[in-house]
Amino acid sequence: MKPKATARRLVSETWERVFWLSWLLAALGFVIVAGFAAATDYFPADLWLAHRLQDIDSAAFSDALDWASRLAGLPLVAVVALGGALGLALLASRLGAIWLVAALVVSLSDRGVKVLVDRPRPSDDLVDVSDKASGLSFPSGHVTAAVLVYGFIFYLAAVLIPARPWRLLVQASCLVIIVLTALQRVYVGVHWPSDVLGGLMFGGLVLSFLIWSHHRLRPLMVGTWLFARTGKER
Repeated sequence: MKPKATARRLVSETWERVFWLSWLLAALGFVIVAGFAAATDYFPADLWLAHRLQDIDSAAFSDALDWASRLAGLPLVAVVALGGALGLALLASRLGAIWLVAALVVSLSDRGVKVLVDRPRPSDDLVDVSDKASGLSFPSGHVTAAVLVYGFIFYLAAVLIPARPWRLLVQASCLVIIVLTALQRVYVGVHWPSDVLGGLMFGGLVLSFLIWSHHRLRPLMVGTWLFARTGKER
């Protein structure tokens, strides 16, 4: 084997080990946070953080948060994911299309975690609840879906969009939706900040696995019907 090929293989193997070690540590962190969430209705800092965020009295701020949250909740997040997948399948990458649909489907797995943790939502005697939501609280389903769907679109933009202005526009939009959705769930009183943290962690764990698997499969799909229709994946 040539020295350069050997060096590349060693670097790849090293990064692979770093990725999985980091992933396992992050998973352990999520399990710890989920354990504390199962043991208490809210964390000590949750009440203070929720009150500080709800003290912001701005119609424009509230409207921006609601806009982002709608894009992260059903049915709009499904429309975005399925519409994006259709566009990818027709114009860019069938493999990316399949993984984007997978991101949407896997986002529903947060409901199993909710049942295990069994944490109630904030009550209106503790925070201002301006939006009604049913079900359990940890992790936030909207935030989990936002991280998975828009996080994967963020990644696909880096892979498929060569023009820097358009790539940055798509990625910035995805980040804005994720951040504003996280804030909105606390702002309207349907989640504690720690629920949002749980959604970010859980969604991030699954997202990183989806990105890793897509990255590993892409080289194997070259020349097959699953690879880029245009042949221009970067």
